[in-house]
Amino acid sequence: MQSKEWNTKKEILELYPISLATYKRRIKNIDSSKTKFITSKTGSPTRLIHHSILDELFRKRRRLSSKEFEQTIKWVRNNHWNFLGNIVPISSTIEDLKNKMRFFFEELKSLQMEKNQIILFYTIEMNPNDNYYHAHFLVDCAKDMLVLGDIEDKLAIICEPNTKNESRIHLEEYDMKFGKDGAIYSSKEERYFYEILG
Repeated sequence: MQSKEWNTKKEILELYPISLATYKRRIKNIDSSKTKFITSKTGSPTRLIHHSILDELFRKRRRLSSKEFEQTIKWVRNNHWNFLGNIVPISSTIEDLKNKMRFFFEELKSLQMEKNQIILFYTIEMNPNDNYYHAHFLVDCAKDMLVLGDIEDKLAIICEPNTKNESRIHLEEYDMKFGKDGAIYSSKEERYFYEILG
């Protein structure tokens, strides 16, 4: 949810993983009722864009190139995801979880019809009650390519099952009611490690 009604170019570039050239290109044919100008402190006009059209204008984005690593979190928060979840394996270290998530990605890829249909983003975070770690993840795939059961089967290979007393695997479809909140939660920057696969 946007916190401001009108946004400056600087604020938009902080929210979305786009370049200045992309920003300029996308505002060329903007609806005049959704933009306005105010006078800045220096006396020059500053363009403001209404929050209601920000996603429509700036959210669409190709995959990141390797040299755009610093844009990863912004990209994750603006991508359209199909599934989100987390796993809490027993006694997992950071390296152990990296290996598990990379294996999980390879297993998901075995379900795709064509190359490059799956993207997996994951983060690693310390458990609140011990010195081990767990992982949050987001999955993007071609429409209707994966179902929850397929993903649960792959997660069962890398994580112990849920019990009556402990939840080890959490998985759900990325419902549009989440907006960007699920992606924002999954990409909290204080996490220990994150990676995009795909």
